[in-house]
Amino acid sequence: MRQRLQEVADRLFKVERDPYRVADRLNQSVQRASGPVEALESAATAIRQALQADGVAVEVLLSDGSLRRVCDGEPSEQATPLIWHGRPVGRLLLAGEPPDPGLLDMLVRHLAEVAHAVRLTADLQRSRERILATREEERRRLRRDLHDGLGPTLASLAMTVDEARLRLSKDPAAVDPLLHRVRSQMATAIGDVRDLVYGLRPPALDELGLEGALRSLAEGPGPRVVVVVTGRLKDLPPEVGVAAYRIAQEAVTNVRRHAHATTALIRLERQEELWLTVSDDGIGLQEERRNGVGLASMRERAAEAGGDCVVTGRPGGGTEVVVRLPLKAEEGAR
Repeated sequence: MRQRLQEVADRLFKVERDPYRVADRLNQSVQRASGPVEALESAATAIRQALQADGVAVEVLLSDGSLRRVCDGEPSEQATPLIWHGRPVGRLLLAGEPPDPGLLDMLVRHLAEVAHAVRLTADLQRSRERILATREEERRRLRRDLHDGLGPTLASLAMTVDEARLRLSKDPAAVDPLLHRVRSQMATAIGDVRDLVYGLRPPALDELGLEGALRSLAEGPGPRVVVVVTGRLKDLPPEVGVAAYRIAQEAVTNVRRHAHATTALIRLERQEELWLTVSDDGIGLQEERRNGVGLASMRERAAEAGGDCVVTGRPGGGTEVVVRLPLKAEEGAR
C-alpha cells in the first residue's frame, strides 16, 4: 500500500525515482539540443525537474580559467564537483533538500560529459579566433613588407632601367654606373623576397629537416648550444615541425640576448607527443620579461599547434622552456 501511494504521489507531483528513467530523460533532453551550451541548459532544467530542486546551476571551468554558468532557478552554494576522466571540469550547484546520493552520482556523471563538450567547444572557438587573428596579422605583415619594402625597390629598379635606356644612345659612358645601381637594387629585391619566403616557412626545415635546422641554429654566435634528439622526426606533421623550430629559435634568441649564459641545451624527444626543452645556465628569467612579446609568441605558437609552452626558472640558475606538441593520431600510431 505504501509503495502504491508513493507511485501515485510521484505521478501527481511529477517526481521520477527510477535512476534509469531519469538518465534516459536527461539524455533525450541533451540530444534534442542544438549545441553543447544549449545541451547544458537543457540538462540543468532536466536535473532540477528530476530532483525537484528549488534551483540548479552548472558551472563549467574553461581552459582559460573563466567560468561559464547556466542556471535554472536560484541555486545555493551546495556544490558537487563534475569530474571527467579524473579531471575537474566544473560543478553542480543545488538548492533544496539533499538528493538521493545514488541518483545524484548518476546525474553528475552524465552532466560531466556535457560540461566537457562545452569546454571543448569553447577551446575550439578560441583556437579559431587565434587562427583568424594570426592569418590577418600575417596578411598585414606581407602587405606592409610588399608595400614598403619590395614595392619601392622594384619601382626604383624600373626607373633606373628607363634612365639607362634613354642615355644609351646619347651618353653610353653614363650607362655603366646606372647598371651598377640596377645590380645593387636587384640584390636588395632578392633579399626582400628571401625575407618574405623565410617569414612564411623557414627554408632550413625543407633543406635540412627539423634536426638539421636546429643544429644549424645552434651554430650561431654566443653561448655554446648543444642539441640532443631522441626519436624519429622525418614524418612529423608540418605545423608541428614549424612550431617546434620557431619556438626553439625564439628561445635561443632570448638566451643569446638576455641570459648571459655559457651553455644552452635544446632537447627534442618524440614519444606519443613531441617534447621540446630549451634550457640554459644563465641568470634566469627576469621579472620584466615574464610577460614579454617573445614569451607570448612561444605560447601562442604552441597553442596554435594544440600544445602548450611553460617557461620557468631552473634550480641553481637559468631558464627552462618546456613545450608539448601533440601529434596526429595516425602519426603516433606508426
